[in-house]
Amino acid sequence: MKKTLLASLGLTLMLSTTAGIAVAEESNPTSNKQLNTTSVLEYNEQEPNDTNEQANYYFIGDNVMGSLGEEKQGKWENSDIFKFDTFEYSNNVHFTVQGSKYPDSYLELTLYDSNGKFIKRSGIGEYFLDSAVEKRKEYYLGVTAIGFYHDRKPFYYKISSSF
Repeated sequence: MKKTLLASLGLTLMLSTTAGIAVAEESNPTSNKQLNTTSVLEYNEQEPNDTNEQANYYFIGDNVMGSLGEEKQGKWENSDIFKFDTFEYSNNVHFTVQGSKYPDSYLELTLYDSNGKFIKRSGIGEYFLDSAVEKRKEYYLGVTAIGFYHDRKPFYYKISSSF
């Protein structure tokens, strides 16, 4: 209940901030707007999404909010998986994750190919991941809470990305 309430409050705050920025942007005639062919949605992850088979679909450019740290059958959930397609884009993709920070705990991003083969991982305490991707390929992005088992506190996070 607390997890849902906090996630809803966070979403409301982010959406109101985003809406305020959008209104200010539209009212500024000298604004330097660029055509953005990627999605710009913001939404919450859907459980379960702890394996490649259960991965939530993700579009580059979206913002997705989630949480880690729920107890499931005596084990603490510490990762979420997202699947994305590069469509016609072949370039570097930049992922960022914003989230809870605790002593001796951090969030980690990991990129896998369509077969689940490891490609690249963010550095310790680095809340970003840059990697080259090929067009018309499918990839998986994992977000993992490292070290949270000891504290048993939830991690709330937001993933964003761009080409």
